[in-house]
Amino acid sequence: MNKRLRKKMTQQWEWFAVKVLYECKISGNPTSEKINYEIDNLNTFEETILLIKAPAVEQAYLNGEKEALKNETEYLNQFGETVEWKFIEILDCYELFDKKLQTGTELYSRFIRVPTDLSKEDLIFQYYPEVVKENN
Repeated sequence: MNKRLRKKMTQQWEWFAVKVLYECKISGNPTSEKINYEIDNLNTFEETILLIKAPAVEQAYLNGEKEALKNETEYLNQFGETVEWKFIEILDCYELFDKKLQTGTELYSRFIRVPTDLSKEDLIFQYYPEVVKENN
C-alpha cells in the first residue's frame, strides 16, 4: 500500500474504549507455611478498559478481543498456586469523542437506570460493592 493511501486511512480511524471481562482461576495447593489469607467461596473477575484505534466499531470489537487474548496470563503466586487470567468477553465498546487524548479525556461512560426510590448509597452498594467494602 502506498504511503499516501496508508496515511489517509489512518486519519479516518477513531479511538474506542473497549470494556473487557476477565476471570481469575486459582488452582493448586498453597504452601501451608506461607498462606496468610482466608479461603472464601467467591470468584474473581476483572473488568478493564482497553484503548483501541479502529476504522469502525465492528473492527474495534475485533481488535479489542485480539488485545484481550494477548493479555491472558498464567503465573505462580507467592503461595505456590497457579493463577490464570482468562478472557471472557467484550462487554461494551465506546467511541471516544475527544480527538486529542490528554489528561481529563473521557475514556468510558455508561448510563445506569434505577428505580427512583433507590438511594445513592444503595446504588453504590448494588453496582459497586467493592467500594463499600473498602470504605468500611
